[in-house]
Amino acid sequence: MVNRMFNRRRFLAASGGALLGAAGLGACNTAPSTTDRAGGSGGGGGGGGGGGRGGTLRWWDQFQPRADLHEKIFAEFEKSTGVHVDYTVYNPNKQGQALQLAFSSKQMPDVFTTAGLGVPAARLRKQGWFARIDLDEKALAAIPKSAFLEGFTHFGGKLYSLPLVSFRQYTTLTWFNTDLVKKAGADPARDLATWDGVRKTARAIRKTGGGAYGWIAPLQFAPRMGEHVEDLAQAAGGVGGVDPRTGEYTYGSDAYVHAVEFLASMKRDGVLFPASSSLDARTARARWTTGIAGVFFDGPWNVGVVNDGFKQFLDKLDVAAVPVAEPGRTPVIYSAPKGGDFWLSASSQLKDKASQLLGRFATEDVMLREAEQMDAMPVDLSLVDRANVHPTFKRAAEFYRQQVKLAPSPVARNAAVSDVVAEMKPIDPNLGTLVQGALGGQVKDIRKALTEYADKLTAERARAIKVVAGKGAKVSEDDWKFDDWKPGEDYGTDKYGS
Repeated sequence: MVNRMFNRRRFLAASGGALLGAAGLGACNTAPSTTDRAGGSGGGGGGGGGGGRGGTLRWWDQFQPRADLHEKIFAEFEKSTGVHVDYTVYNPNKQGQALQLAFSSKQMPDVFTTAGLGVPAARLRKQGWFARIDLDEKALAAIPKSAFLEGFTHFGGKLYSLPLVSFRQYTTLTWFNTDLVKKAGADPARDLATWDGVRKTARAIRKTGGGAYGWIAPLQFAPRMGEHVEDLAQAAGGVGGVDPRTGEYTYGSDAYVHAVEFLASMKRDGVLFPASSSLDARTARARWTTGIAGVFFDGPWNVGVVNDGFKQFLDKLDVAAVPVAEPGRTPVIYSAPKGGDFWLSASSQLKDKASQLLGRFATEDVMLREAEQMDAMPVDLSLVDRANVHPTFKRAAEFYRQQVKLAPSPVARNAAVSDVVAEMKPIDPNLGTLVQGALGGQVKDIRKALTEYADKLTAERARAIKVVAGKGAKVSEDDWKFDDWKPGEDYGTDKYGS
């Protein structure tokens, strides 16, 4: 069975006072949203020293559209091996908190994603979260070789994570309610292609939508709001948070400032659903499907979640690409090589069985079945062409093929950079919380705030480089510069050599 409700009371009771000092998270709500599945055995327990005792593997992820399929795969695995899988599907906005609590109390699941943590994998590995996955090349043959990369899926030449999601995707597709857009007299191909067009359409929906708002947003989910600004800034001509040409942080640039100002302008226009400040991605999506708002920015998984829980809305759903800052611009979104999606816990008592189960997810048959759940884009994007999916999912895949380019990665070129990343302390407020503050009115001068954020990142990187270099590693700010990078093109993994 799949756990869609996490038994937090039992989790707290089992771990006792250990959780009370868990980085201030002891009082946080770690439960999945109420759309998660109830049932299953031992959803929150597992005992000290990690999961996997008594022939049971514990698996946590946030892939709601895939839950039914995963349950079938786990049942097949149990039938052939006798090992039960206790499966919990988390709200990504809550999973990070649950993982922090589980790690501090030594109750980690055997297999998990890192959704919601917001911490670089290099730092987590340094802290002892992960174990290597024991799968050979034959077991991984269906996954494109370019998806495996040192510092992302591998550390020290060993496989630590399974890459099953494509880097060619972004989180700010323009999903819209076709009825509301039609009533507003808007042409989606024209009016949802630009920031001004989205803003105009949202105002028109507010006037013609019978009480509906133009836009609904997951303002409570700071990392997601940060992702939206990352995408919108690049749709305005930005090149990402670090400019590969100079190695400098770019958050104080016009592209980022204007992206935040675009979102803030819709708040000023009165088209933002007022309760957005209390919504995360799942609750915002659920409200959107009731017809309360016209536009919802989200990733490709939006249609999968709607299909899974809100089928009555499928006929009203459509999608456009990320909007650009001005007419005539073609969006180009840069995505660094992806880390893996599933990780094996260092505290697992059944690492061999967990690796065996992960191997099933690396087969072409399962990857095709996964693609048909319409969640994140599969690591082999061609699977979407063969998959039985909603037309909007195929359209999203086509946007990604045309618009997403592989960015250069300092980690891929110099493994010592991962030590720098692991050494760097988080900067607070970060991009997502600054976006929240700008829309909530707490941040009055967004350019000043973003520039200060970039300056703090620069200083913290310099400090971390000094620490790592002081231990003998060859690393410097120059590792973030790529003289051979060309905007608008893929920076292929072949450029890193062996």
